[in-house]
Amino acid sequence: MKKQNKFNKYKPSVSFIIVVFTLIISIVLYKAVQARPPVGFVSTASKTPYPVQYSDEYITENAVATAEEFRQITFAPSTNQFANVISSINKSLDVIKSEGPESGTWLWTPILEITPQYRRTIISKAKSIGIKNIYISIDSYLDIFVMGEGKEKSAKRKKFDETLSAFIKLASENGISVDAEAGWRNWAEEGDTYKAFAVINYAIEFNKTHDTKLRGFQYDVEPYLLDRYEKEKADVLLNFIKLVDQSVTQLSESDLQFMVVIPEFYDKSSDGTPEFSYKNKTGYAIDHLLSVLDQREGSKIIIMSYRNFSKGENGSVEISKEEILLANKHQTKIVIAQETGDVLPPYITFHNTSRKYLNSQTANIKKAFSKDKSFGGLAVHYINAFMELK
Repeated sequence: MKKQNKFNKYKPSVSFIIVVFTLIISIVLYKAVQARPPVGFVSTASKTPYPVQYSDEYITENAVATAEEFRQITFAPSTNQFANVISSINKSLDVIKSEGPESGTWLWTPILEITPQYRRTIISKAKSIGIKNIYISIDSYLDIFVMGEGKEKSAKRKKFDETLSAFIKLASENGISVDAEAGWRNWAEEGDTYKAFAVINYAIEFNKTHDTKLRGFQYDVEPYLLDRYEKEKADVLLNFIKLVDQSVTQLSESDLQFMVVIPEFYDKSSDGTPEFSYKNKTGYAIDHLLSVLDQREGSKIIIMSYRNFSKGENGSVEISKEEILLANKHQTKIVIAQETGDVLPPYITFHNTSRKYLNSQTANIKKAFSKDKSFGGLAVHYINAFMELK
């Protein structure tokens, strides 16, 4: 009996066994997650994580596929490009006013799916969490663009205009500006640039014909996701810079600000990003972008510096420093974006954290770059996920 009692004395309790079992399961699951290719990122040979466009889930087929009847439509340069650039700068000084640091977010819901109730909910919530700028996707305009001329196309265009106008009006009444956003990975490729210019021309025409106006136009093209990128990086990036440059000229007679979204690895800090030449200058994609966007007053670059920690090695501050320092020598502003969507790996998103924690990390970013003239504020991807943070 004594031996039996002695054994009972050291017999593990049920709660202890449960704790150990839970710990083992947690370790196994953690290793399994770490081994998985992350959702929302593309694995590459250089091991640089490439963020996948969130719009994949919502993008219209007409923004992805190439319509043969339009592929030969190309950008027609102005006969006096220099005059257009000067006109752009002068006009921008009158129209594009400094609004303080950016506090932006994205809305991916297709325009024609935005109901009056949804519009009120989004704008009310955006205002309550401090959003000042909404980037609304107009990719779905391409569904109208490819239609044959006729009453049906005119009716859809009218409905598209009215829905967008109503959104801008309500946003403006709540102190929020609205930018048109569009883009897909192949838009800078030969035969696909017509899509970029179709949507940019829509935004230009919209502002010319409506009292409720877009503040700006934004590209979210992300060509590093193309299949040929790994083997032809310089050529892919060159096409992208050309598209942005041509778009600057296309915008020259408009009152739209211009913004371009890029990942954080378009600089020399990433071994996987090559230098290449454009207009007799050699540099990285970020160098060429800054030079091109400086042609248009009020331009901004949004850097996807997706980390859920701001300080230390590989934090959002560290991975944004190169772009900020480079831009300090230019007129173009840098906006630092953070992620709240449900994506992997966990360290790139504030999903399953809290708004208080997100605010603490963005406060660190603001403090780190408060003395840099190029720092243009923050953006949070994306409004629906941001709203869910408690």
